[in-house]
Amino acid sequence: MRTSASARITNNVDVHILYRDTRSLDDAAVELAEHPLSIEERSRRDRLHFENDRRDFIFAHDLLRRALSQYIDVPPANWRFATGDHGKPSIESTDPRLTALALSLSHTRGCVACAITGSAPVGIDVESIGQSQLSQRVADRFFSEKESSWLRHCPDDLRSTRFTELWTLKEAFLKATGVGLAGSLADISFHLDDHNSIEFSAPSGFKAGEWHFALFEPFSNVRLAVAVHSLRPRFLMRDHEDNGHTLVPIFMSMA
Repeated sequence: MRTSASARITNNVDVHILYRDTRSLDDAAVELAEHPLSIEERSRRDRLHFENDRRDFIFAHDLLRRALSQYIDVPPANWRFATGDHGKPSIESTDPRLTALALSLSHTRGCVACAITGSAPVGIDVESIGQSQLSQRVADRFFSEKESSWLRHCPDDLRSTRFTELWTLKEAFLKATGVGLAGSLADISFHLDDHNSIEFSAPSGFKAGEWHFALFEPFSNVRLAVAVHSLRPRFLMRDHEDNGHTLVPIFMSMA
């Protein structure tokens, strides 16, 4: 995994993060959210096996379209997207104002989220916290040795939570770089300290100080991580209803 030589570090970036709780939404809400989706998006939705996954796919893509329309005055149904080799979305347009936007999208059962910046590469991941006894075995196989050892010494009742937090941070970074899960999880290492700070060890080809991260708890048993290639980002996390309340990170990397 390597970074593009043309990648530029951007200062003072606002990272706009929106999320939505989908657990109690009814069929009328699904129908409304489905309306702006493209034919290609509907086809991808139809390939999903479970109804809950189809539901969250719809709400995730609707959320992204409406978030972009808040950023630039384009109707939600008019956005067009391209997909990179590893699934990273970008905006398809001849308008440089639109193509300059960087975006990322994620959903887990019951929660959907997106992140948008004016230009800086960004990645987002949201995951539900499971109580699987396999967390340590997965970490031993796929995480860095430092992370695996740290998890092994976590209290039993916290291990699944800490595992999920590390996983979301890793995937957010890989999505920001455009690699996704085709990249190596073991080459990236995070540590969450007692001061609510995120420590990051970058893989070869990346400078750790150029990347910043925030970890949120949008609601119980869900973690959301954001990675951005910026020296001094500002994370603006809010519910899709835009009620003026900005959610504070539970962990964040220090500038």
